[in-house]
Amino acid sequence: MHKSFIRKLFTSLFLFLLTPFCFSQIRDYVGVVRQQYFPEHVKYFENYRDELKENGSSTYANYVDSYLKGTFGSGFVYVAADGTNYVITNRHVVSQAASASIEFEDADSGELKKYENLTVLLTDDEIDIAILGFKDGEKPFKKGLTLSSSAVSDGQEVWSAGFPGLGSSPVWQLGKGTVTNARARIKDLLDPAVSPLIQHSAQVDGGNSGGPLMISSSKGTAGYEVAGINTWKATYRDSTNFAIPSSVILTMINKAQKKADDSDSKKALEERSKKLAEVLMDLSGNFTSVAKYISYERASTQGQKDFDSVLHFAPSKVRSSVLDAFSYDPAEGLRYACAYQLWKKYSAESNDGAKYSAGSISETDGVYGVEYTSDSEKAAKFTLTWKKEHGLWRIEKISSDAKEEDSKNASKKSSSKKNNKKTEKSESSSYFESPEINSWDNTVLSAGVESSLNGKDLAIRVSADFFENGGGIWGTSIMFHSESVDIYGHEEDVAAFGMGGGFRVPVKMGSFGVSPYAKIVGNLAYGGDFVFIGYAIEAGAQFIFNCDGDVHFGFGAGFKQLYLKPWMDWDTDRSLSDIGDPDSFMNRALSLYAVISF
Repeated sequence: MHKSFIRKLFTSLFLFLLTPFCFSQIRDYVGVVRQQYFPEHVKYFENYRDELKENGSSTYANYVDSYLKGTFGSGFVYVAADGTNYVITNRHVVSQAASASIEFEDADSGELKKYENLTVLLTDDEIDIAILGFKDGEKPFKKGLTLSSSAVSDGQEVWSAGFPGLGSSPVWQLGKGTVTNARARIKDLLDPAVSPLIQHSAQVDGGNSGGPLMISSSKGTAGYEVAGINTWKATYRDSTNFAIPSSVILTMINKAQKKADDSDSKKALEERSKKLAEVLMDLSGNFTSVAKYISYERASTQGQKDFDSVLHFAPSKVRSSVLDAFSYDPAEGLRYACAYQLWKKYSAESNDGAKYSAGSISETDGVYGVEYTSDSEKAAKFTLTWKKEHGLWRIEKISSDAKEEDSKNASKKSSSKKNNKKTEKSESSSYFESPEINSWDNTVLSAGVESSLNGKDLAIRVSADFFENGGGIWGTSIMFHSESVDIYGHEEDVAAFGMGGGFRVPVKMGSFGVSPYAKIVGNLAYGGDFVFIGYAIEAGAQFIFNCDGDVHFGFGAGFKQLYLKPWMDWDTDRSLSDIGDPDSFMNRALSLYAVISF
């Protein structure tokens, strides 16, 4: 008993003395991961940012600018049995990478050792893990962190390692906590059928993504083994962080090590194209489930057009989802916009339940296409061209793209014939299709005053216009206005309510828009002891400013002609014909008012 106590004491003392050594050495294998975008992608977003600024959409231009500056995460080195070096991180850290880099900080000097041009070998849509390989298969590390082969248990001590941001710079952080739920099943994060998650309390902050969650081990490198990869943090609860277990990481590494032949690649495409067909057939789903099938290359070539279309014509719920994604990650927002356009054209929901199925794969000069046919003659068939991005098949082109481009070119050609003096600059003008917040909202509220041209006092004017979905041209109008009416030699104050319809012709001009309009409403009014009937005709223009938000402000001016005719004596309930038919009332007025639209 005494010898056992001595042995435990010496073991504890040894581990205590070894701890600082382990802390400093773990930095040798955990680094800062940054992604480098495709040059074409950068050029596209730089032009897009400048266009947004010119159109007055400064908030969204700033989102793009922040995106171009790039973000960072964490990652760690793993060395396979054959000596191949890998960097393990989260998929979202390198989701749009043409290449990536990892840098390691020397604990004593603070100097950085950086490895560039890492290749994204493998990612997975369902699992937020990415496997990176060093340039040209280089093997700068003889050993890396060790993956644990055993599952953790509740209450077990764990450590988080990585480089969360402090300000705009990554700063090393080693945190300690415990496993609070060894088998957390959270479907929104990872399908429990794939794996449960490790919930723990070790410190995780922005920038820790992709860093290891570790347990103490005398067998592991630097005294640790990797139990999982830190991926999520619950913002609404204290010390509630989630890691994907090491068993899933090992499965991903094994996949990356296998060199798939051409038949395996086609089989993967066949399975993926069928999964997309299932998504389009799902009447309970929505367009966001299509986003993961859209390539970033398509987002950069087709995304701006689709984004603009969403802002102008999509339902508010769709627009909100796309804008939320765009504010977080502009490239993701464009993917969402592309996904919606595909969903709108070919989903069962948009085709009265008609369902598409994927056909066989065709290949021409290394280009892979899959034709989709429907069980309904009314639903047109289409072909998708697929390409590989980060080890996954994603959509590059849709056959309807060519038809739309041909139609666009034909329209330009026709326009050119009508006006051969039109300049190239005016042809590419974005005044009428600028990808900005939709200034032509469905609901327009206004309130102001109007001055009668008949010499009466100023009157109050309030109206509400409700246009068809997508910022339409035609709409319903409700109006309230006050008037002073001369009846039987007496001047009566009258409150008039009207309902009718109208139209507008919206024209965007950079950061604001002009919307000429006209409307006619039927009126029912009362004042004194009398009830009046009549109508009002109004025409004018509204100027609405782009405020980079869901609500827009502006002003309007108009000309109104009002006709009212006494109908009955409210007090005695007598028809006015019984007491003498009075003259009708006609008034013309100029109005000036404030506008709120949403």
